[in-house]
Amino acid sequence: MKIYCGKTVVHFDSNTSYDSPKIIASNHPNSFFDAIVIAVNYPKPIYFLARGDAFKNPLAAKFLNAIHLIPIYRLSEGKSNLSKNEATFERCISLFKQNKTILIFSEGLCVNEWQLRPIKKGTARLALMALKDNIHDLKIQPANINYSSFTKNPKDILLHFNKEFFIESDSDLKESVFYNSFNSQLRNGILEKMILQSTKVTVQLFELRKSGLKKIGLSVPALIGYALNHWFYTIFKNITRKKTKNTVFYDSVLFGLLLICYPVMVTIVAIIAGLLLNFKIGLFLFISFPLTAYCYSAYKAN
Repeated sequence: MKIYCGKTVVHFDSNTSYDSPKIIASNHPNSFFDAIVIAVNYPKPIYFLARGDAFKNPLAAKFLNAIHLIPIYRLSEGKSNLSKNEATFERCISLFKQNKTILIFSEGLCVNEWQLRPIKKGTARLALMALKDNIHDLKIQPANINYSSFTKNPKDILLHFNKEFFIESDSDLKESVFYNSFNSQLRNGILEKMILQSTKVTVQLFELRKSGLKKIGLSVPALIGYALNHWFYTIFKNITRKKTKNTVFYDSVLFGLLLICYPVMVTIVAIIAGLLLNFKIGLFLFISFPLTAYCYSAYKAN
């Protein structure tokens, strides 16, 4: 993340709590990369509701469960699968009783855009189920993620964890009325400090105080980092563009490929250099690739 993202700025509401059950409800502009960004910047383990079709393969399902993903099924994935959501909601209630935190993307779908789409009722439904199960200390924390770009790297990210709210419900209140009231409050919470303009305006937001001296100091290692790593990045960028054309998965797939393959390729290059030349040169390259890549990312952020 330090290499892939030039600058990440995270703001927590001053009254943010970590010792009670919670739903983090966020916008969803950048596929599963959104979940990664929130997870690495939140100081407590998080469980995630993820699209059910990712769990079709049993081996994949075991892996996804191990990293705290919980399947949620939509009508587009088959009407027969909707009944499986009952087990999902039951697991969520069980996690709330253990004071766990669950992340939900309340728009229900992902679109690469700088605006908030209509809020679906899934978050409200889960909150109401928790209330009916006597979980009265459940907190809802609206959040929003803002990117300087969905396709360029290193990118800048601004992440807000906004003011939490409790849920209250009259036992005689109709579910539809509860859902409307809840979604209105949630929508306003997510929209707080969310960036709704174009890329140009978004980029301007990230122009925080910059150090000219730091940029000068980073210039040489950044140039080396570009020379060493650009061909790696170009290979995976081209592969990703072909595989994710006309979808929202470009950023997520590229990050995933680099996360998995970059260390392997750097290790291979270092071993070859060590065998052909000597051990010290191989070790030097092994350290230099990621270190200078980080310098390039930091240079672009300043």
